[in-house]
Amino acid sequence: MAKTPEQIIRDFCQLWEDQDIDGIVNACTEDVRYANVPIPEMIGRDAMRKFISRNLTAADKVEFKLLSIATASDGRTVLTERIDAFHFGDKRVPLLLMGTFVLRGDKICEWRDYTDVGTFVSQMTAIGQRPGPGILQD
Repeated sequence: MAKTPEQIIRDFCQLWEDQDIDGIVNACTEDVRYANVPIPEMIGRDAMRKFISRNLTAADKVEFKLLSIATASDGRTVLTERIDAFHFGDKRVPLLLMGTFVLRGDKICEWRDYTDVGTFVSQMTAIGQRPGPGILQD
């Protein structure tokens, strides 16, 4: 039996908690369009891998807490409200956001998260961590 769009996204969130970079990237299409609005969109798995790897490899733990999840009327768009949190030792950096995932089959072909990136940057900087590439000048 095929997974529902919501289950595909729930499984994707679990990959983040597992810090499974390969699993995250492979859950997306080769030409995935990924944006952490207002950061410019990244296109393709390689760009996505580069962006997510720094924080996923540096974090001791990652949480993706779904507050709300719904499938849009088109049957392939899943809307989420989440709190993502990255743990570095005893420091926790939470991020409240809205996410839009568009599926092509059982793969994510578009992913947009809307959040206050400035808050994330200031929290990361305050604990001595560097945000992912593209958020600040690298």
